[in-house]
Amino acid sequence: MPSIKTSTPILAGKYYHLFNRGTNRQNIFFSAANYAYFLSLMDKFLSKYMSILAYCLLPNHFHMVVKINDHQSSIKDPIPSSDPGKLAVRQLMKLFLTYAMAINKQEKRVGNLFAPKYKRLNISSDEYLKYLVFYTHYNPEKHGIIDSFFSYSFSSYKAICSGKNTKLDRELVLDIFDGLDNFLNYHAVLYKERKDLELE
Repeated sequence: MPSIKTSTPILAGKYYHLFNRGTNRQNIFFSAANYAYFLSLMDKFLSKYMSILAYCLLPNHFHMVVKINDHQSSIKDPIPSSDPGKLAVRQLMKLFLTYAMAINKQEKRVGNLFAPKYKRLNISSDEYLKYLVFYTHYNPEKHGIIDSFFSYSFSSYKAICSGKNTKLDRELVLDIFDGLDNFLNYHAVLYKERKDLELE
């Protein structure tokens, strides 16, 4: 079960980039059903405690960009707490443990599925927040998993662009980017800059 990187506290109302990989860089997802299960656990364990702005699930690691809720007063919680940050941390650990137990059973393995410490970086500016949303979406292409991140199935990019129902906080994301057109343009511009750098 991943332990906590205590140098970065999880606080109410703050934005974070959360990420981790499989132990020894081994895979944590083995099928489309595994990706779907992890996403269902994100909804089950996290959606009442934080807004999910972006995510990307890759064979051996994941990225999430989240905002911790300011309060939890409307949630009927068996372990009441006045600290939304502590509640969010507890829910993250539930997500990781539940998923790891299922995959260990599926793969007939024992021991840690995830690397011992998941990373959490405080996002301190709007510009850095926008960049990390892009970086999260760009990740599968960065790692050579797909030729174009725009069509990757296991990230939030297509859900944000779509008008379909989603558990993401699409409204908050588009507010940060000042609308869908600016969201699309930001991704297109940074994508071109990345490709231009690769060609130099």
